[in-house]
Amino acid sequence: MIRSIAIAAGATVASLVAVNLAVGGYVARRVIAPRSSKLAVPVRIVGDTVVIPTSEDTVQPGRYGIWLSNGAHVAVGDVLHSDNGQVTRALVFRTNSAGDESTTGVWSSQYIPSPDQVGTSTTVAVPLTLGDTAEAWQIRPDTAVGGRWTIHIHGLRSSRFGALRSTPATVDAGWTSLVVSYAGDDERLPAEGRPSSLGTSEWVDVEDALLYAVSQGAKEIVLVAWSMGATIALLALEDSSVKDRVVGLILVAPAVQWSRVVTNATSAAHLPSTVAAAALHVLGSPIGAKALHLAEPVDARSLNWIDGRRGTVTLPTLILHSRYDPVVPFSGSADFVASHPEAQLVEFSTTGHCNEPNQNLELFNHSITTWLKKLVAR
Repeated sequence: MIRSIAIAAGATVASLVAVNLAVGGYVARRVIAPRSSKLAVPVRIVGDTVVIPTSEDTVQPGRYGIWLSNGAHVAVGDVLHSDNGQVTRALVFRTNSAGDESTTGVWSSQYIPSPDQVGTSTTVAVPLTLGDTAEAWQIRPDTAVGGRWTIHIHGLRSSRFGALRSTPATVDAGWTSLVVSYAGDDERLPAEGRPSSLGTSEWVDVEDALLYAVSQGAKEIVLVAWSMGATIALLALEDSSVKDRVVGLILVAPAVQWSRVVTNATSAAHLPSTVAAAALHVLGSPIGAKALHLAEPVDARSLNWIDGRRGTVTLPTLILHSRYDPVVPFSGSADFVASHPEAQLVEFSTTGHCNEPNQNLELFNHSITTWLKKLVAR
């Protein structure tokens, strides 16, 4: 009888382990998978207003963008009215091809449709170590300070347009801005392309952007990184051949401890903590990496700059992060600052992930320009 109980218990444990691994694999896939195409919804432009179906995103306060089906872009501001499943927002800006019309479009946090809206810009080709080139936008301020560059790195499932939101502040401070793309993002590969390696391979393309900036005369570089872009920036800071040119970091809603991000995702889905552990295991195992179509396993637990496992970041660092971020926990930024004397945290009370400039643009821009001026004065 004891033997049968032991066998039954063993079978139950094995089943639980199998279930945990299966669900953990699903969570891991959701974390690293390329972004699927967003569903286009009806959009009606009427004079100085835009009407769009009500959703959790479209009723958020602040400024956002809508990419229309013909490629045009409109930026919307305050919510003016909401009822019967429709929300009416103020029209802030529209590209020339967006007239009064009924069409379809995709909601986005990207309210700047072109680098030309920020300053004098050119599209440049960054030579890549692995071959070919990657497009980047180079934006020069009216009164550029020679040799001072910022490199803007977007996050997972995003593109250069998302990182454009940090360029007005850096350009206003007199720094040349380079907004880069990297392997696996919306531009370098289509939606059905390879999954993200959480920065462990993507950082090489940012290293190439650093080399490009140096070749163009950059003597002091600040990395401005969003979400997973922070992981990329921190990895580049560890291994770049020109890391001595990097004089500071500006991190927006940064992923500085991936085990915490994965645990937060499973908690939000009301899954047990064992699933988070399983997801991390799947990411880091050769069999899991093959199942997830990764080029190699990703040790997500090691992507941790909070408790000293990867060494202390000694550069001046500015973090801008909302306490209510649902994706990357604010606690990670708070703990990072607590363990890094050169780091400063500006807290926001915005909703959503990486919506700090969308909902509090004045604080966002002021924090960056003020910090850059103090950095120069050091």
